[in-house]
Amino acid sequence: MSEKKRFGKEDWITLGFGQLVKEGIGGLTLDALCQTASRTKGSFYHHFKDHEAFLTALAHAWKKQNTLDVAEETLASAPEDQARTLALKAAQLDHDLDRAMRQFAQLNQTARQTVREVDDLRTQFIVQLYLAQGLDEATANSIAKIEYAAFVGAQVIWPEMTAEERLKLDQQFADLVSRGTIQPQK
Repeated sequence: MSEKKRFGKEDWITLGFGQLVKEGIGGLTLDALCQTASRTKGSFYHHFKDHEAFLTALAHAWKKQNTLDVAEETLASAPEDQARTLALKAAQLDHDLDRAMRQFAQLNQTARQTVREVDDLRTQFIVQLYLAQGLDEATANSIAKIEYAAFVGAQVIWPEMTAEERLKLDQQFADLVSRGTIQPQK
């Protein structure tokens, strides 16, 4: 008789991500999670004090995975490579999960707050990269907002866009910004 592999907290989070993408918020009910995992409610409650604690952990895990870890990896690269590293990491994100989290945020206060935090963190991170490239604060803020709005919009409008296509568009945007912000020498 074989024993089931222990189902840990991270397994529940990973399952939650998959359920959110495939089934939407309906896939995050306790019954749906336990049925999909072939686990008992006791197994779930061993890791989470209640369902809301799970939803909070899910939102925070998304924030860490799709924002904080990306920023950390970007900052670990050489300063001259950071914009390119960020573009590569952003193109490789699970965009289905990002879209699903935004839909979840429409119905859940914790998710809504986390998405707002992520949007602010991502935008400010981009601002900092532009400031490091020598742009003034007002220009860096404006361009970062436009760039991030385009990023989120592309996730919604072109969900099937490949990482390569995202990188190509990002490079074209960077080229436009560079041309538009370089002051001609007199």
